[in-house]
Order: sequence, then structure tokens, then C-alpha cells
Amino acid sequence: MQAAAKIWQKKVDRKRMNRGEMARNLKRITTTTDWTGFGNVDVVIEAVVERLEIKQAVLREFEEIAKPGAIFATNTSTIPISNIASAAARPENVIGMHFFSPVDRMPLVEIIRGEKTSDETVAIIASLGKRMGKTVVICNDGPGFIVNRLLGPYLNEAGFLVAGGATVDSIDRTMIRFGMPVGPLTLLDEVGIDVAGKASQVLTEAFGDRITASPLVAALLGDGRAGKKNGRGVYLWVKGKKTKPDPSVYRLVGSSNPSAGNASEMAERMVLSMVNEAAVLLEERIARCAADVDLSMIMGTGFPPFRGGLLRYADSIGLRRVVDRLGDLSAKHGGRFAPSEALSKIAATGSTFYEAYAKS
Repeated sequence: MQAAAKIWQKKVDRKRMNRGEMARNLKRITTTTDWTGFGNVDVVIEAVVERLEIKQAVLREFEEIAKPGAIFATNTSTIPISNIASAAARPENVIGMHFFSPVDRMPLVEIIRGEKTSDETVAIIASLGKRMGKTVVICNDGPGFIVNRLLGPYLNEAGFLVAGGATVDSIDRTMIRFGMPVGPLTLLDEVGIDVAGKASQVLTEAFGDRITASPLVAALLGDGRAGKKNGRGVYLWVKGKKTKPDPSVYRLVGSSNPSAGNASEMAERMVLSMVNEAAVLLEERIARCAADVDLSMIMGTGFPPFRGGLLRYADSIGLRRVVDRLGDLSAKHGGRFAPSEALSKIAATGSTFYEAYAKS
């Protein structure tokens, strides 16, 4: 209740809502610490901790008291929906509804269809998302879905850059100049090191053959850092405000003499890592088309709209050039940059992402 009041109070302070509207909104919220009243709901949105066994336990408890047809929408950020639904008596009513933080400001919601999710469930939850005023992107199931699957390599590469001797501020400054609203290491702190660690574990287990985890997140977690939420992450935070990079981070990852890295190559390493994974994601039909990937990245991560989105940007460079640069980076920095078969196949035809994966 305090969290909801705080969000609306900011709107009152900015003259976007009056106090009467705020009071009426707060009266519409009912709180409880048990399942009282849940037997009457049409939809429940679950947002418990990112652990499969806990989400499945909540799902089973809900199904015991739910009315016929009630939908269980999980706000998981990385766990496959089908894994959660495997505990369900009615898996056709289980779906992913992934919001982005802060939920009151971020416009995107990913609607994720599990293996057994019904068309009716997808239609109802997509409609609900639109009624909430969100930009809705529907995708198929898979670890990380669209946005977090692509953010994984991006944040991971930022970690490799820190471990390789680049300074925290030079990495963040590079991506802000590229057009991102915040740098990747600031984003890591804001998301939470613990959340990033769980997401990294899910993605590494799923794609370990091509995603090697950087030492950064494990080192931060081992030092008791959670990011903004406990004031200690890559940066130092005071009362929720970022101050400066914490110099002790370099020691944690074994970087003895950090310096500003080559901005052009750093940007390539982070952005092309996402492009490479996006090609695989499209081939697996997690996203329906290239435009859905770009919409998701712009609305979910703030990828610079003036670049048209991640894949439109890659198309503007030329996919053959992207493959060549990934080959160069692979030879220099390791196999995680090896051009994916999916990307190489599109590039070999002289096609673009938007031609190969047009909106149907």
C-alpha cells in the first residue's frame, strides 16, 4: 500500500492527478496475507521470488481454490513458462506476463505463450495488458523470452570488459553516447545483482555452449553486493542515488590497472553480442518477426529509437559486415563471439533481418 501510495503521490506532486483521484485509487486496492477472495478472481498475476519451486508451489495453491477458467499469469523474468506450468492441473490457463521495472513507467509487457497455453488465455492477457496502457508483445516460450535473453549477452560483455581492465565509467559512457538511457553497469545495479545472478544462471544453463558467464556478477555476489537496493554494487549508492564507481570492484575481478577502453570496440562487443543472439532467437521462433524484437528492445530497454531498434541497426550496418566483425572479435576475445549459424545463414544470402523475418 505504501508503494502504491508513493507512485500516485508523485503524480499528485506533478499535477498529473488530484488528491481525490489518489484516494479513490487506493480504496480500490484490497490486501490480504492468505487466499481469502482469490476464489472469485478471473486472473491472478504472480510476482514472487525468481525460483521455480516457489512459483510452482504458489500455482498449485492457487489452483486448489481457483474458479474454472481462472488464469495464472507469472511475472517471471527468465524461467520458461512451460517449466512453471508443468506443476499445473490446468496448464492451458498458465501464461507469462513479464513487466519491466519500474512497472509504473516502463511501457512494455511481454506476453509469453507456454507449450500448453490456450489461444483464449493469450487473447485475454494480451487484452488485459492493453487495457493497462502497456505496449504488448506476444512471444513464444524460452529462457529469458526476448528482452532478458538479449540483455544477458549485453550485460555479460560489460562484465568481461571490467575484468579485462576497462573502467566502469568508460563502459557506461560509451553506451550512453551510443544512445542507451543508462549504461549497462548502472542498469546491472538498478536491476539488482541478485536478480542478475539468477537470470545469468538460467541463461547459462540453457545456452552454456555459447554463453560463458563473466566473473563480475559472481564476484559481486560473493562480496555481499546487491546493487542499488543495499547501496553496494558496481557503483556506490547513497539513499538510492548513484554516486561513483566503487574502486574495490576492480580488485574483485582481478583488474589491477583499469583504464578507459576503446569506445568503438567496446560498443561493438556489447551490441553485436545481442545481434548474434537475436538471430538465434528468431530462428527458434521465440519472436514472431524482426519488428517485434526491435519494439521489445526499444520499449523494454530504451534501445535508442533513432537507430530503429537492434535489428534495424544491424541491417543498416550490413549483416555480412556484422559477421566479419564478430569473426574478428572471436579471434581476439574468444568463442563467445563466434557468429551463430542463424546469423551467418541470413548474411550469406545478402538478406536483412527485416527481409528474412518480415511481419506476418
